[in-house]
This record gives sequence, structure tokens and C-alpha cells, in this order.
Amino acid sequence: MCSAPAPTPRPLAGLTVLEIGGGAAAAHCARMLVDAGAQVTRAAWAPGEALQGVVREACDWDHDYAEFLHAGKSVSEATGSALVALSQTVDLVILGEHSSAPAAFRPRIAQIELSWFGRRGGPWQHWQGSDLVVQALSGMPHMVGPIEGPPTFTGDRQATLVGGVTAYIAACAAVLKARTTQPAPTRLLEVSILEANMVLAEMHMHFFERDGLAMQRCGLNRFSPNSPVGVYPCKDGWVGITITTPDQWRALCKALPLPEQAADTGLVTRELRFARQDEVEAALVKVLATRTAAEWGAIGREHRVPIVVVPDAPGILDHPVFKARQSLARLSLNGREVQVPRTPLSLQASPMADRLHADRVQGQRSAAAQDTSSSDAASLRQTTAAASAPAASTAGSAPGRAPLTQAAADAGPLQGLKVVDFTMGWAGPLAARLLADLGATVLKIEAARYPDWWRGVNWTPEYIRDKGYENAKTFCGLNRGKQGVSLDLTRSEGQALALELIRGADVVIENQASGVMAKLGLGESVVRQHNPRAVMVSMSAFGTGNDWSDTRAYGSTLEQGAGVPCFTGRPQDPPTMAHLAYGDPIGGLFGCAAALTALIHRQASGAGQYANVSMVEAMLQFTTPSLLAYQRQAAHTLRWANRHPVHAPHGIFAARGSDEWLAVSVQTDAAFAALTRLLGRQEWLTDPALHSAAGRQQQAASLEGAIADWARTQSAEAAAHALQRAGVAAAPLLKAEQLPDLTHFKDTGFYIDLVREVSGPQRQLGLAIVQDGERLGNRSPAPLLGEHSQAVLGEHAGVDAAGFEKLLADGVVSYAPTPSRNLVAPGAAAAVP
Repeated sequence: MCSAPAPTPRPLAGLTVLEIGGGAAAAHCARMLVDAGAQVTRAAWAPGEALQGVVREACDWDHDYAEFLHAGKSVSEATGSALVALSQTVDLVILGEHSSAPAAFRPRIAQIELSWFGRRGGPWQHWQGSDLVVQALSGMPHMVGPIEGPPTFTGDRQATLVGGVTAYIAACAAVLKARTTQPAPTRLLEVSILEANMVLAEMHMHFFERDGLAMQRCGLNRFSPNSPVGVYPCKDGWVGITITTPDQWRALCKALPLPEQAADTGLVTRELRFARQDEVEAALVKVLATRTAAEWGAIGREHRVPIVVVPDAPGILDHPVFKARQSLARLSLNGREVQVPRTPLSLQASPMADRLHADRVQGQRSAAAQDTSSSDAASLRQTTAAASAPAASTAGSAPGRAPLTQAAADAGPLQGLKVVDFTMGWAGPLAARLLADLGATVLKIEAARYPDWWRGVNWTPEYIRDKGYENAKTFCGLNRGKQGVSLDLTRSEGQALALELIRGADVVIENQASGVMAKLGLGESVVRQHNPRAVMVSMSAFGTGNDWSDTRAYGSTLEQGAGVPCFTGRPQDPPTMAHLAYGDPIGGLFGCAAALTALIHRQASGAGQYANVSMVEAMLQFTTPSLLAYQRQAAHTLRWANRHPVHAPHGIFAARGSDEWLAVSVQTDAAFAALTRLLGRQEWLTDPALHSAAGRQQQAASLEGAIADWARTQSAEAAAHALQRAGVAAAPLLKAEQLPDLTHFKDTGFYIDLVREVSGPQRQLGLAIVQDGERLGNRSPAPLLGEHSQAVLGEHAGVDAAGFEKLLADGVVSYAPTPSRNLVAPGAAAAVP
């Protein structure tokens, strides 16, 4: 009789966690911990708080998502002081953003405390939070939607998910620190959901810094100065296309084909194409109509052009690569089995859970049922109303803490870890920067022939002569805290030196095109051979080793390939992108999370492993609520424009002034009553149909009309403050040019001001993690090309002064770029992304 195979180890097996609700961000953090093998018990400080912010109304949309967030967790009935005693028996406490609990717990390792806006000062500290409010304050919607407006809400549960992933990163870093430092004190790690979401905004902030030009909304799926970047109809379905470089434009014209456009010198750069984008897109759409989306995706891979299928809900559930990679987990949901995006860390030796069960612990009630066990509709509504009480009455009214101080240089929990960073662009460098911000030593490897593409897209002799590659503001922001090493990896000498660095590394991280690292002699098998304890993280669009691995991708491609545009915007519009490069920062967060999770597994096993991360799968997480709704009822509304599937009224409204907007999210009956008083619409209080969110949904148009009439007479700033004082979640919709000078971030110490040789001073956005009252984050500027080559190769590869001079003379190491790609003629316009 054959014995059953041993269960696959989970990377966080043995870790114990107490989640003190409520809050969707905290619940998502704990959801990831469960999937990684931790034992999570959820509880509440006070009755009625467990589901606050998770089940906001008694509706299928919220209950299904609650089952997803809480699957695999056990439930404790302990409250108040009993939780303090319980907390001393676990490794981690996750304190939810809607909880009224004080910071008085003493777990063995750390307490991870989430809040909407931080608890250490700033004018927004006590504001009501929501996904829409956070998006508005990060500037996220401003460049999305029709030119005339209104700007477009990205969607429900997205800001809280980003906050949850960031909290997971903080939790993993704390575990790594505690297990290497004995005795280790209990740490308090604070995460602001707003600050966590600012990773989505920093590119546009740096664009404004570079150009001094206000970022404009250019219309659906149009983002200046890029063209073509968008979602386009085919014979059957939709494809996403992103073309940036001259090489890619030539390849696209050959692939489609577009011979007339290929011969037009007035279309060689993205800026030239953007000026003629109506013409460019008309030509694209005409050709795309001749084949299906799947056929065009295959042609894109063949020609190495960023073209990808944009799947809708059934397309996601039946996606060939998602099936091959097991990208979707199975969730038992009230007697049904549905598919949901799997936690996308893709660790090969210790994978995430692929089956989620609402009742992991025998005898426990299901997640949504803990506080809503009665089948009586009136009882259900009463419980949900208690759970959705305004946060201002609980945690939001807690006194602020002492002002933050800057953390000491050695305070980061990852001190002592070494990362060899082969990444470029946004996603990979962000993942490595997060590790540097947490204290790791990060060695950034570039080559003179192939510099990080954030340094330049269109290379001209003038651009190189004037050192434009050292003035690339986004490169500077994404690579702070790293040591720069120049190595020509196409040369055997360069490869040998890279392997010397890898031998002493804890993490090797790369996001090169599929097959590139193997061609350079630095593939996963070689890394394993030279350093079996290393964690290697590969970050690519669809992961390695499948039929779509050759897909060329940008951050926009990742959003498109995950199908997120099919759930964004107005139903009458094409699938609508929410960001120029949404997938990059999201992929970076999950890439960092994968590295940390694998490092924790190494502590127990002694072995490193390979993380085959698909950044499309990272973006796929945002589709979870809509996929659940579709599987419950295929005809369910999945595109809400600026409305909300639960709350009403909810939207973005024109304020006084040109292109000024106010975001309003009425989340509770109490908030609606406050809005009623503020607007002077007492008749709403006597209308029984408006006493519930469902009733307000039915009259959303008239309610929105009244808000719109009022908002037009107000400045967005004044209106938001008036609404927040009344207890209504609201915010002015900020623009990229406003982000570097916000009083709130000055007060909370979130900005990092650096001065760098060549490029000068720069304000950057910091790390959204505070440890024991100190703001973490590396404060050394991004390296110049090859700046630290001699010091790093001397310390980590044993290269002496004479040997280094020979490397310079032979061109293995260089301090100036000699790019072999994306070249344009002398005198032509060059551009930095």
C-alpha cells in the first residue's frame, strides 16, 4: 500500500498570529500569512468590530469577499483585556485599521498596526478613510478617464489590498529580525494605508519634477507622452499594446504590419506618435480587426512586442497560462467551490496555499457568519450596521503619538542581508529598494551597454554627452540606498565577477526578459550551483517556463494582461486602464514579499529557493471581488464607473475651479445623515427609502446631483474638510504636482530629501513603515553608473587595484554608457521615461 506523499511545507509554518479586526487591509495581510502557512486567529477588541470595514453591508459582494479574506483563520471570542493575555502567546499581532484597540499588546515578535493615515500627526490623521479617499489623496484617478471628466475611480478594495501587502512585508521583516537577534524585543510596526499607496504615485511626481509640466488627463487609455499605449478591439476580444522605444515601434510595424507608418520618420519616437495618436490608433484598430486577441498575442510574442490579451471574467477563469501555473486557488464558499487569485509569491520549494477553506478549524463558524449567524434579515442588518460604525468613534479618535524620529542607519530589520540586484525599470528596482529601505545591502548591477532603461529610452550622442542618464529623476527615486556596480555581463570576465557576488548573496533578484539571465550564464540553476542558500527572485510578466513567458511587458502590459481594465470605468467604454504602469509598483511589492517569505523559509530549512513571480498574477489580485461576483451571478454588474458596489452616494464631483474635483464616499447610515445635514436636505431623513445603502443605490443619480450642485460652489479642499468634520469620508483629488509639498507628509516624516551628484537635490517618497517610533528608509542617493564598482568588487569579489584598472581598460567595467539599443539619429529628440 502506497503511503500518501508528505505535505508540501509552507514557508511560514509554525508562525502564530492574532488578527484583531476590523479592516480589510489588516484582513488581507493576515490572509497572506495564512496562505504562507501561518496559524491565524482572528478576534475583536470590542463586540461588533470583527467585520468592521470587511462586511460593510449585508450583501453578497461583501460577504463573499469576507469569506475569501477569512478563509483558513480560526475565531476567538475573546475581547478587551482577554485579548491582551492572548496576544502574549502568539508571534504577531495584526491590528486592523478599524479597530479601537490600544497599542498595548505584547506578542513574542511584533505588533503590525494599520491605520488609514498614520497615528503620529498630520492634518489627515483623524480623517475617515476609504479606497476612494486614499486614491484621491495619492493622485491616482486624476489622469484617468475622459478629458472633460470626471476622473475615474480605480475600484473597490484596491487601496486596502496595497496596504495589506505592505503590512505583510513589515511582518515578514520583523520575523526575520527576531529570529536572527536574540533576545529580540517586541516591535511595534505601523503602516499607513495612504503612505503604502504612494508607491503608485512616485513616477508621476518625478515626471513633474523633471519637466515642470502639470500632468494632464488625455482621455481613455491615453497617457502623455506615450503612444500607442492602450486597449484596442480585435476581431474577437481586446488586446493591450504598449510601445515605448524606437526598436519596439519598428517591430510593431513589422508584426501587424504597418508599412506606411514604418516608413514615416515623423513617428519614430513616442512623443511624435503621441502628437498624432488619433491617426496612429486608427491604423492600429483597422489592422487589429482582422485577427483575434489570442492570435495577436501570439504574434506579439513572436516579434517581441508588448501585445497581450486583455481577459474578461470568463477569460480569467479559463486562461491557459493561469491554468498551467495554478494562478487561481479554489475557495469553498457556502457550499460552492469558486476560483480566486492565489497569493502570487510563486515559491517553488514552499508554495502558497492552492485551496482555501472557510472552516479550517473544526467547529468554528464561517468567516462572515461569526457576527451574522442569524438568518433573520433584520438581525443581519442590525449586526452589519454595528460593524460599519464610523471609525472616528473608535480608532480614529485615539490620541496621536509622539512625532516620528529618523531611524538610525543600522535600525533596519534586514541589516546584514546582501542582495544582488539585476533589475531595471520600475517593478524590480522597487522590490530591491524596499529591501534596501529595510536595511539590506543592495548591489545594483548595470552595464554600460545595457543601463537601466529608466536612465534613458532614446539614446543620442547629445544625451550621453550631457549626462542625461544621470538626471533621470525616476531612476534616482527607485534606486536610492543601493551601491552601483558596472559589469558587462556579455563578457566572461563580467559573468565571473557576477558569480563571485552571488556566492555571498542572500537574495538574487532580476526582472530581465525571459531567458536573458540563462544566456548570460546566470540562470537559476547556475545560481543554485554557486550558492544553494540564495533566494533567487525572477520577476516577469507571466513567469518563466510557460508558453507566454516570452511576452514583452511594461507595467501597463501587466494591468492589461490581468484583465483589470475590464472591471474599471464606465460600462459603455472600452476596458479602461487606471494607470500608465499600474503593474510595476504592484509587482514590486509582491516581488519584495516573495523574497522575504523565502528568506523566512530558509531560516527553518537552511536552503534557498526560486521564486518564479508573475507580475500579471500580482495585478490579478485586484480582480478578486469582481470574479467572486461573476461566479455568483454572471450578469452581475462588474463596471461601476465612479459608483460603488456597496456604498451610496459615492463618486468624484466637480468643485469650483478648472479641473478641480472632490471625492465623496458615504459609507454608513450615520455618514449619510451627516451629509444630509451639511447639504441642508432634511427631506432625505424622512424618506424611508434612503435609510439603507441599498435604498440609496436606487436613488444614486438624484443624490449625486445634489452633491454635485453643492460641490460646484466650494473649493475641493474646503469641501473635503467640511465633509470630514461632519463624519463623511471625502478628499480633494490631488494632482502629481501637489504631491511633493503636502503638509501631512511633512508632519509624518514621510518625505526623504536627498542631494545627489550631477542630478542635485530631490524629494522622494519614503517607506510606509514606522518601527518603534522611527521612520525606516535608506537615505543614501541612487548611485551614478558604476559609482561603487571598485569598492564593491574589492570587498565582495577580491579584486585589487591593479585588477580593477585592467577591468576598466578592457571595458568590463565602465563609468559611461555605450548603449547598444534604442538609438536615434544625432540631433533627434531624446527622451527619458
